[in-house]
Amino acid sequence: MSIRILIYGDSNSWGYLDDGSGTRFEGRWPVSMAAQLLTDGHDIELIEECLPGRTTNMDDPQEGAHFNGATPLQAILLSQQPLDHVLIMLGTNDLKARFARSAADIVDAQISLARTAAALPCGPGGWANTATPAVTLICPPCLGIRADDPDWERAAEWLNGRATSTMVPNLLAAAAQKAGIGYINGNDHAASSALDPIHWTGDTHIGFGTAMAAYLAARL
Repeated sequence: MSIRILIYGDSNSWGYLDDGSGTRFEGRWPVSMAAQLLTDGHDIELIEECLPGRTTNMDDPQEGAHFNGATPLQAILLSQQPLDHVLIMLGTNDLKARFARSAADIVDAQISLARTAAALPCGPGGWANTATPAVTLICPPCLGIRADDPDWERAAEWLNGRATSTMVPNLLAAAAQKAGIGYINGNDHAASSALDPIHWTGDTHIGFGTAMAAYLAARL
């Protein structure tokens, strides 16, 4: 039976590139990860649940309530049951100035999502089974240096976001360890583009996917 892996993320998992084209990159990291695992002989099935603009747990007053990542999470996980592993990478959009969130606020929200997934009976087995999935939190890479450039066209929207993003990894690592949740520091495997401080290059997606495949291969 295939091992079912669900990715819950935002634009950097959806495959939005740094070129601003809005075209979904075919080699986005979840697809690259799945391809590597299949090449290595793992029988896996990839489920992508990624939405550009998605926050951890806040309605977006500008974009809409449907960008709140917490609201549909349980329904999505249950609808995709059985799940063996859930990878969650959210928090980047929480850095927008309009949310006025601290690093601690973002980490609390990330842990809350992981706890929800880890406690839900959407794991292996049938509908009546009470098994839960393995859950791993991926800390999103910090914003790129261009986020601090006042000449960048989106600088006001992301004001102070880069500084906050640099505080998240260590806080999240400690919180995940305390909660008994798997953790990956995305900064070890990817960096935001110099062109677009929020998004990634195609090569970064492919490299990140390879790194995530190695992480999962050790746990399958």
